[in-house]
Amino acid sequence: MNIVSGSHIMLTKETIEKRLAEFGYFRSPDSWKHANEYKIGDRYIYIIPLIRQHSVLVIDRSTYNLLLEKQIDGVLLAKKIKNADFRNFDEKNSSGSYIGFYVNFETLAAFDNFIAAIADNDNDALSNDALSNDIEKITNTPSLTSTERHALIRARVGQGAFRASLIKLWNGKCAVTGVSILDLLRASHVKPWAISSNHERLDPYNGLLLIANLDAAFDKRLISFMDDGEILFSSALGSEGHSVLGIPLDARLRKPLNAQQKAYLKEHRKAFQA
Repeated sequence: MNIVSGSHIMLTKETIEKRLAEFGYFRSPDSWKHANEYKIGDRYIYIIPLIRQHSVLVIDRSTYNLLLEKQIDGVLLAKKIKNADFRNFDEKNSSGSYIGFYVNFETLAAFDNFIAAIADNDNDALSNDALSNDIEKITNTPSLTSTERHALIRARVGQGAFRASLIKLWNGKCAVTGVSILDLLRASHVKPWAISSNHERLDPYNGLLLIANLDAAFDKRLISFMDDGEILFSSALGSEGHSVLGIPLDARLRKPLNAQQKAYLKEHRKAFQA
């Protein structure tokens, strides 16, 4: 990754915003006039209207420093910018304007790796470095079509088609608790990403929409589910496993399972820590 002071645009505003939509990220409805706001994991980025020949995407200083550390190929850091509309950035100047930094991308693959680096890992608690590596592997797999590559990248980032399909399948609610605050829900693979086929990685029946504590326990095989939806608690959670997780003892999946879901859960139970 290089730091540049020039004004060359690599990706257009339209290309970037289309890609964000493909990942499942959309402009905040209360964005200010001169800066379209997006939330990526715990970070905010802004897309600004093109006034001169410079970048259109702006990041805060902590993200700038993260990119300096990661040195992602094709990600180019550019000049500082101040704007009162960057309201979710922490740093301000003496006049009260928020401080940000332009960032350029040589290719869409570089942009994908940028998103992977700053996004929360919603699926399997791998580090962002591992997430970026997976995105790079997908990008560099010649046997994949462009459509397959984009779909797999969206799924790996933890947004996009896989998450959207789980939200639809479970009516926007946790599969166990019924919590409907989407920011608290995670798209959990039943059969782990690492050992799934490309089809299985995108199959909504290979997933559960769960609140964070249940997602973590499910990922570590500390809970599982029977075909009738009954929850299983690992002895590693102690005799009050349900209390540890903050759910009732008789908690269960809220909807009947189909044959595909049962098949995935059967495999999950084989690794369950009884």
